[in-house]
Amino acid sequence: MDVLNFLAHLMSGATLLLFAVRFMRIGIERLWSPRIRKNLSGHTSAPSLLAKGAGLGFLMQGATVVMLMAAGLAGSGTIPLLSAALLAVGADFGSALAVQFLTLPVGAIGPLAILIGGWLYLNASEPDRRNFGRVILGLGLVFLSLSLIRQAVAPLQQFAGAGTVLAYLNGDPVTAAILGLILALAMHSSLAAILTALAFASHGDLGVIGGLGFVIGCNIGSALLPVWLLRADHGEAASVAKSVAALRVSLGALCLATLSLPYWDAEFLASLPVYRTLLMAHLGFNLMLMLLSPTLPAILRLFPVTETDAEEERILLPENEQDPRFLAAALRGQVNRMLELLIQMFETATGHSGNLADIDALETRLNRALSRLRETYARLPEMPEEDAQDIRQIMDFAIRIEASGDLLSGKYAAIRREAERREFVFTEAGEAEIATLTDQVRRGMVLARHVFWSGDPAAARDLVLHKQYVTNLEADSKRQHLIRVRSGNLLSLASSDGHLELVAALKSINSKLATIGYAVLDKSGELANTRLKAKAGAQDL
Repeated sequence: MDVLNFLAHLMSGATLLLFAVRFMRIGIERLWSPRIRKNLSGHTSAPSLLAKGAGLGFLMQGATVVMLMAAGLAGSGTIPLLSAALLAVGADFGSALAVQFLTLPVGAIGPLAILIGGWLYLNASEPDRRNFGRVILGLGLVFLSLSLIRQAVAPLQQFAGAGTVLAYLNGDPVTAAILGLILALAMHSSLAAILTALAFASHGDLGVIGGLGFVIGCNIGSALLPVWLLRADHGEAASVAKSVAALRVSLGALCLATLSLPYWDAEFLASLPVYRTLLMAHLGFNLMLMLLSPTLPAILRLFPVTETDAEEERILLPENEQDPRFLAAALRGQVNRMLELLIQMFETATGHSGNLADIDALETRLNRALSRLRETYARLPEMPEEDAQDIRQIMDFAIRIEASGDLLSGKYAAIRREAERREFVFTEAGEAEIATLTDQVRRGMVLARHVFWSGDPAAARDLVLHKQYVTNLEADSKRQHLIRVRSGNLLSLASSDGHLELVAALKSINSKLATIGYAVLDKSGELANTRLKAKAGAQDL
């Protein structure tokens, strides 16, 4: 009965810790997600990327989320593979710094953080203040969960057989490492696993050797977790995760082999403060990873990207995954591949000798990708309304991408075919107007892709203004065309249907993609008190 009571108290504390970390992380993402993604997209030097990763790992209270974000950006071609790997290594060090902070003797602020954060979360009407309250409340709950874990572990020494088990772990770092690896994978968080290990070290007679083995196992587990989550991927994202895991696992195996040597001074180890030694070992391990980062280019070459014709069909969704963050990241990666296909279709369709068979093949792949996305969406678990709304916006953007592809392969391609068969000829002025509109739609695609990944309100405003600019260009082209028709220009008269339908198709494609800008502005609250929201809803997209 004592064992069951111990397990119940320990698991309740660990569960609260996982909830608190996730609860706080959601608030951080909603407050600063656009700025975070914008920082991740930067092409800077290696030290700067490591520093950015460290800051984000500390801010997000864990490295896995930063790894997935960086891998997603690498998969979309936004940043190079090496930049993504450096960000991930820096995030590991930032997560180790977060462990240092959470173990400071500041537990007295826990009740105050719960009081202030809880009041803001329950009473604030503004989304930003409410999310700030979520962050503070989450921090207070972290401290509360750690105190519960310590209280659960404190009577461990009184249990019959507990001393024997801990003595075995203290003499077998490999077994301790395996337990740490399993715990990190089970918790989906090396930070939570390390904090639990520290509680055992502080109150459960876990020795230096066993504790160091456990810490190494937790670090290896945190390296394998992204590889497991991206196991269905064979592209850039998986290459980044595997490369960082290879570096981390290699260092962990080397440290574990060194720890297993029979030449350690038992009296010296017994004199070390276990709690502080484990803390410094975890920080030192991740600092060594940063120092070994120059080896990443060579490691990346060991995991080449596997190209496949069906790349866009795969949904990188971990089986039985329940975390909305991972679900959204997987769906976002699929939609990004659809957007890349659409851009490829657009370049093919607007070329002077566009291959119609290539356009049709790309349209087939785009339709297939959307079908896979719908099937995955139908299998998603229940989730909070705020998270469900984010995923609905991702799905809405995917539907508009596919509709844009229909326009390119349908009406647009048909008009281009007629022009190539010389069924009509555009005037020089008409060709210039279409070329200008085409260039601006191409620019709108680039803006839409940036807004989709970064969630940057400033870029979203630019996208919405650009949509209006393209709409004005289309209206002006129609007006100029009708002036030419009215003046008796026979070329304009013969090409009238083609010209009007072509510029309308270009405007419609641009408008469909620009809706992601309205979604971002709506989420940031910038449409609430304007007439833009009503216009966006009324616009025929």
